[in-house]
Amino acid sequence: MAGNKNKQDLLHEISGGRLVGGALSQLANYSELFSRMSEGVFLLDRNSRRIMECNPAACELLGLSENQILGKELSEVMKLSPEEEPALSTALEQFKTQSQYRFQHELEWKNEKGSQFFFEVTATSLKILDYIEVVQFIAKDVTEVKRAHRELREMNEVLRKLSTTDAMTGLRNHRYFKEVLAAVHDESQKFNQHYGIVFIDVDHFKKFNDHNGHPAGDEVLRKVGAILKETSRSQDLACRYGGEEFVVLCRGSTLEDAFTHAELIRSTIAATVFPFGEFQPLGKVTASIGVSAYPESSATSFEEVLEKADQALYHSKEGGRNQVTAYGNTQSGSNGASSITKKSA
Repeated sequence: MAGNKNKQDLLHEISGGRLVGGALSQLANYSELFSRMSEGVFLLDRNSRRIMECNPAACELLGLSENQILGKELSEVMKLSPEEEPALSTALEQFKTQSQYRFQHELEWKNEKGSQFFFEVTATSLKILDYIEVVQFIAKDVTEVKRAHRELREMNEVLRKLSTTDAMTGLRNHRYFKEVLAAVHDESQKFNQHYGIVFIDVDHFKKFNDHNGHPAGDEVLRKVGAILKETSRSQDLACRYGGEEFVVLCRGSTLEDAFTHAELIRSTIAATVFPFGEFQPLGKVTASIGVSAYPESSATSFEEVLEKADQALYHSKEGGRNQVTAYGNTQSGSNGASSITKKSA
């Protein structure tokens, strides 16, 4: 029972929001379970919302003594963020009129030192005796679990970025390009949008490597990668496709738009001074470029759009290099490389 307190005295203390001390936890064999629970447990008065009892785990959780907790409202000892406080207050208010009400939530809390904690909380009505009904508030500290999950997500993101990034140029790689291109193609089909592909191949790169060494060749690739970054718009995606090949996905671009962008890339590369560039067959480092676009290329899949950009690139190389060729339908019924071609001066 409740020690020397009679029923009326006990009800008077509960309704007045005053402390009951160990009385509640001893009732109905609740005491042992209450004190041994690893989660922090608070027993709240349904009306005043004051803390009538707390277990040792609750004191440890908050870093406060029992005297600092008892008799206070939960919001006084758990200083929640402005976003969290209304949710808890509204939930506790429901217990005044709904005896079967149950509340589950994750709360963010900062202690006096500013350290951040996360709790999974469950609040339910608890009937200890026929005449005693309180709100049992259980708080489980999940801070370390949250931190571990966050660190794991961050690590996975780092690993994913490493797996989709070309280490030499800092551009995204072939794998990432294919993933994004597939998504952009699906979106373009669904919403009737345009996109263009600019396929770039550094001219006579093998000869450059053979004559000047791989370190010099690597520097050419890095410089070309930097040019692609500088010339690309925010919505474009520049990638190293492999070897001396690069590709740019131009979101929202028509064939003509993509061709204009490709010509900017070609002319910028041709105007850039590369070490040993003067010994190249064309007297400087240059690039051949092929362009295709959706829907102008009449392709039904992103693989076809990419393949047609590659075919246009082949025409640029066969036509003398250092030029841009666009693949499109320039005449009714035509399905070959278009006549939109730009050669260097």
